[in-house]
Amino acid sequence: MLPLHYRAAVHWQSRAVLLRHLRVYIRNWYTAFLPPAMEPVLFLLAFGLGLGVHVAGISHGGHEVSYASYIAPGMLAYTTFLTPFFQSLFGAFIRMHYQKTWEGQLTSQIALPHVIWGEQLWAALLATMYVTIVLAVIAICQSFGLVHLDLMRLLPVPLVSFVFALGFSALALLFTAILPTIDHMNLPVFLVALPLGFTSNTYFPMPTEHPAVAVLMYCNPLYHLAEGYRALALGGDGMTHLGIGAIQVTGLVIILVPIINRRLRRRVLGEG
Repeated sequence: MLPLHYRAAVHWQSRAVLLRHLRVYIRNWYTAFLPPAMEPVLFLLAFGLGLGVHVAGISHGGHEVSYASYIAPGMLAYTTFLTPFFQSLFGAFIRMHYQKTWEGQLTSQIALPHVIWGEQLWAALLATMYVTIVLAVIAICQSFGLVHLDLMRLLPVPLVSFVFALGFSALALLFTAILPTIDHMNLPVFLVALPLGFTSNTYFPMPTEHPAVAVLMYCNPLYHLAEGYRALALGGDGMTHLGIGAIQVTGLVIILVPIINRRLRRRVLGEG
């Protein structure tokens, strides 16, 4: 039988934590929804349509595409990464340390593994919501002829993003479990989030001729997600990239969840 820190993913207690976060989010939707949801939309419009006017076509899959068409699938991938990463980094830390939400949950039938999986499921759900918004904006841009993508092939994107977001959430929760104060959260942002973003082919294609850069890109699940979405949107075969990325994020969850549980048992419950 699997250990509790894995089995808790499907327990009703984890869903209860998820629903609690969702109810709070809906109650404060005007402050919680608009700023983070509009950020990827503004990036898409600013980089894709603003900067895209001054950028020549980019070669992809043997043919040239507009910069807006190149960046739009990348924004879907970047939203899948950034939303759960920040939610599980800052949001989870605030609920754990300042709001004492975890402390209240742990006085009920909810155990620490349920709290952890509830945080991961909530971060993944939030990422899926924001990705759907970006997808809708891309569809609007397509109707005005601003991008040229195969939108029908992007219909599975929300489900795929949910799976990838679980892995990115686990990565962020690791730092939530080990960093002493919220001031230290800048370290994973600058040492992990930004390097992953810069080597993901989100905004521009990276030069793969350099061996070190090629290795970093191949080991980056965000790169495989961006290239997978881009290949689907532009009529190519993105399943190889999505398959490699899915294996990588699954590995993150399998490896990191026990570590997160062990570190948080010491920190939250005071157990050695």
